[in-house]
Amino acid sequence: MRYHFPISVDMYDFLTTGRFDYLEIGQTAEMILQMFPAPECVPKGLLVKKGWNIWLYGDIELHFSDDRLTQIRADFQPGASLNGGRWLSLNPWFFRHADKLDLYSAIAKLVQHHIDFIKIDTPSALILRLQSGVELMFEKCNGQRLFAFCKQKTTLPQWAHETA
Repeated sequence: MRYHFPISVDMYDFLTTGRFDYLEIGQTAEMILQMFPAPECVPKGLLVKKGWNIWLYGDIELHFSDDRLTQIRADFQPGASLNGGRWLSLNPWFFRHADKLDLYSAIAKLVQHHIDFIKIDTPSALILRLQSGVELMFEKCNGQRLFAFCKQKTTLPQWAHETA
């Protein structure tokens, strides 16, 4: 199916439920193209030959491995707002001024909206893993600014299953 209009995606809904329109981690590229617009850009090269691929919709990236969706991701650029490109109309909510969002203001906003999360400290980043499975990634230095979000197949702690 060929779409001639943008798909609307609410980022609040994405953070609270993990839903990004009808996309599901593990779907094939063919399934996605039946219900989602074709990407604006598909990089070519060595990665594609090895079974990896990334579809771009503005700042939104769909990552594939062996033709299956493995990750929905966006990296934030300083001074720029989240952009869905030509085919995604984003209601940015939390990400309206993502380049100004730091760890503590993000935690305050999540608590205010009763969005459960766990904090994970890795060597390269601080991660807030939401109950929905979406991960918010923050720099460990430079004011602990938000630099990306992603949704991928992940194992949530037991409390996430009990409160869902």
